[in-house]
Amino acid sequence: MKQDDYIGASISTRINEKNLLTRSDFERLNDLDTIDEVLNNLSDTIYRDSIDELSNAQEYEEILKKELKRSYALLEELAPDNKILNYMKEKYHFHNLKVMVKEIIQGKDYKNLYMDLGGLDLAFIKKNLIKEEKKDSFDFVLGDKKEEDLPREEKYLSFAKVALEKFEESNNPQDIDLSLDKDFYQMKLKDAKEMDSEKLIDFTREEVDLTNLVSLLRVKSQDESLDLLKESLIDGGFISRDKFIDYFSYDINRIREAMTNTNIGKYVKDILKDDRNIDEMIMALEKVIDDHLTDFTIDSKMVTFGPEVLMNFLISKEIEIKNLRILLVAKQNNLDKDLTLERLRKSYV
Repeated sequence: MKQDDYIGASISTRINEKNLLTRSDFERLNDLDTIDEVLNNLSDTIYRDSIDELSNAQEYEEILKKELKRSYALLEELAPDNKILNYMKEKYHFHNLKVMVKEIIQGKDYKNLYMDLGGLDLAFIKKNLIKEEKKDSFDFVLGDKKEEDLPREEKYLSFAKVALEKFEESNNPQDIDLSLDKDFYQMKLKDAKEMDSEKLIDFTREEVDLTNLVSLLRVKSQDESLDLLKESLIDGGFISRDKFIDYFSYDINRIREAMTNTNIGKYVKDILKDDRNIDEMIMALEKVIDDHLTDFTIDSKMVTFGPEVLMNFLISKEIEIKNLRILLVAKQNNLDKDLTLERLRKSYV
């Protein structure tokens, strides 16, 4: 990937960065009392056109969806190739696969839950999933083809079929998420390697470690078995699956000590404390995973031009939209302002 290919795209993206909301913007919005007040204040921002089209303030989710789609469409026009977008869209691909598999096994229509961002031919995938689901057993095989050689839709179809097959074997919907989460991170790692970015590869491996730590704590919190942890753990991080399996018998202090000199040590040292309950630690770690995303953008802030500039913008926009959702939900439910401020994710600007 040549940095020079991104000069024009980087210049245009930097211009669009000026429209991102700052931390002080979020603090000001948090001081307001109602959804209407928040939306009125956002009318002077990039969100104004979507707000003008809104018939009911309670339908604010439409504003957020439109801005996310607009941002991805902008980068699709600017980017000289699809590699960054492929990496960033994986979360939407696998969200849609989860919705689709559950839609099929439950015989319900979840069309409102799909994210119209991935760009996959979901109709093709669903048609073939239904065809397989009606059979007594799955006969989908790769044959002589390797998974990476499959056409794009067939590749994701294979992921969905495996998840559906696991459900058929266990009748446990949790197995759908476990199966697809593993494939999700393997695809992210594959995308990062295709971008030939050591920084992005390391960042993704750290995200795998943080996710595995959440799985470990969740299994311990729910007093589940070691077998469930083994099934939940994802390959590819800096910390091996075997070490996480060893941590299953550790208390929280010992887990924190084991994490001290790892890549994610700085993120978890103040979270893993025996005076906090595990559910609180899990919530804090889920926030840390988002803050870890922002740290990637901050670390790349001095890059003049290159794929990092475009990726930083998309990550920053997604964090911005998540923060707006947190704020709007808080106003809708009259939640404490200090608590809401604590829940906000770290901002790029």
